[in-house]
Amino acid sequence: MKKLIYIVVAAVMLPLMNACDFLDVVPDNVATIEHVFRDRNSAESYLYTCYSFMPAHNNSQSNPGNMFSDEFAIDKSLSNNNRQITETGNNSSSPMFNVWDGNKSLWSGIRACNVLIEQLPNIPDITIEEAARWNAEASFLKAYYHWYLFSLYGPIPIVDVNLSINSSDDAMQVYREPVDKVVDYIVKTIDAALPGLPLSLGGAEVTEMGRITREAAMAIKARVLVTAASTLYNGNPDYAKFVDKRGINLFPTGEPKIEKWQRAATACKEAIDACESVGLGLYKFAVPPGVKMTDSIRMEVQPAMILGEVLTNNEAIWLQTNASGIQTYSMPIIFYLGLATSTTYYGASGVYPRETASLNAAELFYSKNGVPIEEDSEWQTNNWYNNRFKPDPNFSTRKDHRYYIKNGYQSAIFHLNRESRYYGSLAFNGANWFGLGINDQENQYFVKEYNTDQTASQSGLFVRKFVPYRTTIDAKTANNLQNGIVYWGYAFPVIRMADLYLLYAEALNESDPTNADVIKYVDKIRERAGLKGVVESWNTYATEDKKTKYNDQAGMRQIIRRERMIELAFEGQGGFDRRRWKIMDQLLTNGTIKGFYPVKLETLDSYYTPDILWTTNFQFRDYLWPIKTTNLQVNPNLIQNPGW
Repeated sequence: MKKLIYIVVAAVMLPLMNACDFLDVVPDNVATIEHVFRDRNSAESYLYTCYSFMPAHNNSQSNPGNMFSDEFAIDKSLSNNNRQITETGNNSSSPMFNVWDGNKSLWSGIRACNVLIEQLPNIPDITIEEAARWNAEASFLKAYYHWYLFSLYGPIPIVDVNLSINSSDDAMQVYREPVDKVVDYIVKTIDAALPGLPLSLGGAEVTEMGRITREAAMAIKARVLVTAASTLYNGNPDYAKFVDKRGINLFPTGEPKIEKWQRAATACKEAIDACESVGLGLYKFAVPPGVKMTDSIRMEVQPAMILGEVLTNNEAIWLQTNASGIQTYSMPIIFYLGLATSTTYYGASGVYPRETASLNAAELFYSKNGVPIEEDSEWQTNNWYNNRFKPDPNFSTRKDHRYYIKNGYQSAIFHLNRESRYYGSLAFNGANWFGLGINDQENQYFVKEYNTDQTASQSGLFVRKFVPYRTTIDAKTANNLQNGIVYWGYAFPVIRMADLYLLYAEALNESDPTNADVIKYVDKIRERAGLKGVVESWNTYATEDKKTKYNDQAGMRQIIRRERMIELAFEGQGGFDRRRWKIMDQLLTNGTIKGFYPVKLETLDSYYTPDILWTTNFQFRDYLWPIKTTNLQVNPNLIQNPGW
């Protein structure tokens, strides 16, 4: 079993956590550095310091991949750095999600990694094997921090070694390097690190939680190359005139290069083979002894357990610990119990649904037939699609959704006849919520959003995917809003096997679209979700004009992208995928984040009428993050991204 859980770093002996307001590549306090590397234990603490700069993938408020997309409906109280990023836009004077400088500057992380690599020969009591592994870990982390900066800012400086403290001012005036040069550097650095990394933790998952392994490094390399081959960076004419003060083009010019997709496909397959060789694959939730649930409940529970299983999860390639915070912001304050008209409820203190799902994200999930609801012939024939935002007229007699929707509660047609990942990833008005201490499928909590006095979701939707069924309400008494939540502690994936499989399918579709593995690897994900394969689903259930959608490269591209947006919804990849595909302008320019309006209204028809939560302000400049203006003043060789 493979575990990679992010190390929470202990006390640090070097003041490397405080970055300057410019690209700082000169190590401070040489005497202190020598003191740190006087023995193995101190040096190992410094290795953990290198890990401490990892971006917080497990915290939605710190993850631009979540906030800078159309997936989330953010409460106004979290407007700073969250809703504001799509509502009013970023700025260059004080950028949001700024990892260029500040207390979590990734340049400081890169500097720390370089210091460790430089000082390894000076550690007196370290073994040759330890030195090789630590060097590989620091090298990978240095590459990863370059990669994360690149994923936001595009062209960046390359800091392979720290400058001497005696370097001239001119030497410290670094330039941003072209996209292809940065990508090649990141890949070369990862490749050089691979031999020194263990292929697995080999039974040391507890004592070495969080340390990088070879298969994890290979998976990140695959993600880097797929991104570099994508529309934003490969043949993008929008940046054809983006040159620095040396006159060097910072983006590739000319037509898209298929060779980049071929390189990415090779890296994906090599990573898949390495991961599968140590037993990684797709996790399937198995019902524990003593827990009663139908297969439909099992499939509903599965999306959260893909994230939340901590003992038998063979899908995680790289994880970060402590995901309880996202549970706090994803759950309803009140859970109802009993009859559909019941006023009996249990609530919990400290819960506030600030990061809820948007209607934009909910519309992406497939029908129960495994095709988009707008392409499903059954949805069209029965006029479900056109009436999807109307109350269910058959709610009083309906029994076929009894485990998904509270019997006798009138929900919307929109919430009926959807795939299992819909019910496992989202909760809505009338939705049953399995777990929370009641593992009885016949007596579940349910969500009441319409016509309630309680503080509700911004959109009327909740991200159930963040809350494993093992999270419980410490419900001591009914009608008591001060009960506590006992969170299920789990680690959050930086990358998992489903992500890697879909990256491979995407790279193959762009480089070798007739390859049977394109559909094969998409179908792996669909089968785990309880859906039929692409060919059978579209042939059987799609409208006539969409039945052969999978037969051409463009149609298959749409299928793969939608599969990623569904399978990886809310996991931090949404914003990054939409940016690299260069579709953010379609989703957010003059567009809106939508939801249901969860306040007291006269009729359900009014409640289920989609509401504009806020108007977005996406502009071309937003494809690349702004560099803080003061950095450009300190180093005139740096050039700002276009539009800022």
